[in-house]
Amino acid sequence: MTNCERLRRTLNFQPVDRLPMVEWATWWDKTIERWHAEGLPGEIRDAAAISLHLGLDDFRQCWVSPRGPDFKNQGAISSLDDYQKVKNDLYPEDAFDRQFVRGWVEKQKTGETAVWITLEGFFWFPRTLFGIEKHLYAFYDAPDLMHRINSDLLDFNLRVLDEFCSLCVPDFMTFGEDMSYNLGPMISKKIFDEFMAPYYRRIVPKIKEYGIVPIIDSDGDIKKIIPWFLEVGVDGFLPLERQAGVDLNELRREYPRVRFIGGYDKMVMSKGEKEMRPEFERLLPAMKSGGYIPSVDHQTPPGVSLANYRIYLKLLKEYCDKACN
Repeated sequence: MTNCERLRRTLNFQPVDRLPMVEWATWWDKTIERWHAEGLPGEIRDAAAISLHLGLDDFRQCWVSPRGPDFKNQGAISSLDDYQKVKNDLYPEDAFDRQFVRGWVEKQKTGETAVWITLEGFFWFPRTLFGIEKHLYAFYDAPDLMHRINSDLLDFNLRVLDEFCSLCVPDFMTFGEDMSYNLGPMISKKIFDEFMAPYYRRIVPKIKEYGIVPIIDSDGDIKKIIPWFLEVGVDGFLPLERQAGVDLNELRREYPRVRFIGGYDKMVMSKGEKEMRPEFERLLPAMKSGGYIPSVDHQTPPGVSLANYRIYLKLLKEYCDKACN
């Protein structure tokens, strides 16, 4: 079974020979720096090369930002006038490197390379323009501007989706949102329904027309926001952070047909096989349930040695096989 077949079939609750072996979020720069000191060849530096060197499946991401290369003013806007001043540096015509993506196309056709695209969501992107505190006030102090930004973002994301899919239809996609912290969402359901849901209801059907599974990427405790996104047609969630109290098995019981990625507690990875194996045992029921790709619940921290990461990969392979046999 090819990497693409395995990933797509897993996300569609279909039988596979083993589960995909991927890192949805790769490694902190300090982690890679440590691994180079511990024997990772120095010439191997980018995420794709490291993944292949370590024996993970070939899995490529393209994050498409609405901020152009000349945009340097994160947190700079407070008003419509401010937004108009920076808008020339937003929503670039050449939003992603087409030549770079074309390099994946043939390998995706053969099934060797699985591809995913990330678009910035309707909470994430305005926050980068306002800054964190001003963004949360803007839902109340500048509602028209919030809608203006998200309307422009919707147009950009729809255009990017069509352009990307004309070259390469992703095996799945994510929206970067990060709208929760360890105690739950940063906004209410009422705010979500007014400022985010209308735009998701416009773009999610288009994503599904291409046969792509839409997934929300939000850190923190996402339990409250899952039904919000299901209402607008989203199909899945990552990274399921254990330190925020997210229990994948509980989620699977409550949402038996929702897709999940992540969930493996990164905090045990520095402690050796004695603590890494029980974490895989904890996740095994969900792994057997389908619709779930096991992966670290965020980027592997610098406290994890290369030797311990190799133990994690050995166990990942063992349990990705065990879940399907």
